[in-house]
Amino acid sequence: MKILFDETYTSSDGKHSSRNIWYGYADISVDGEYGKIIHLSEDFMDHLCELIKKDLSENKANSPTETNWYFYGSTVSQDAIGDSIRPTIMVRERSDEFVTNINISDHDFAVNLDAVLSFKMDFEKRFASH
Repeated sequence: MKILFDETYTSSDGKHSSRNIWYGYADISVDGEYGKIIHLSEDFMDHLCELIKKDLSENKANSPTETNWYFYGSTVSQDAIGDSIRPTIMVRERSDEFVTNINISDHDFAVNLDAVLSFKMDFEKRFASH
């Protein structure tokens, strides 16, 4: 994965700032029985954690009030109505609390939701003691 963008935005009153880091393109899709599905391995989770910790360690003196990460998958699939779907993992850190959202296709939802939710829960647990 490589950084696509790294931008910080400050509120008009100067009290809040948000660092946003976009990464592309994670190889997180595999061939399933009926098409591509997202595959979120322990190794991938380790890699995400390392990237997040590295990013948080940068610029400590002027750290933002929140940091957001967007990890785009490398594969695009289509949903049932023909729209393109790219799996995306989004993470927000604010006040040492981490929230994760994972965008998946309708196909992944139907056949792979339990694995995605398990990854999300395990990922957030890792940062709960951060």
